[in-house]
Amino acid sequence: MLELWTIYDSPIDLPGSFVARKWVLDKPTSELLQDKTLEGLRAKLPAGLHCMPRSPGDEPQIVETWM
Repeated sequence: MLELWTIYDSPIDLPGSFVARKWVLDKPTSELLQDKTLEGLRAKLPAGLHCMPRSPGDEPQIVETWM
């Protein structure tokens, strides 16, 4: 099963924080991680993931996705 963590910078529901939301395939889950800094949030992600930079068509709040 493909799990993804998408990192957002100050999403509407949690302004002022970096938030990682877990997705399974193309479906969002209720699981999330939160930190005041991008570096702190990255340190909370599960080990062994690979970072994919944001795509030009992504929402502006999206920083990157880890899989």
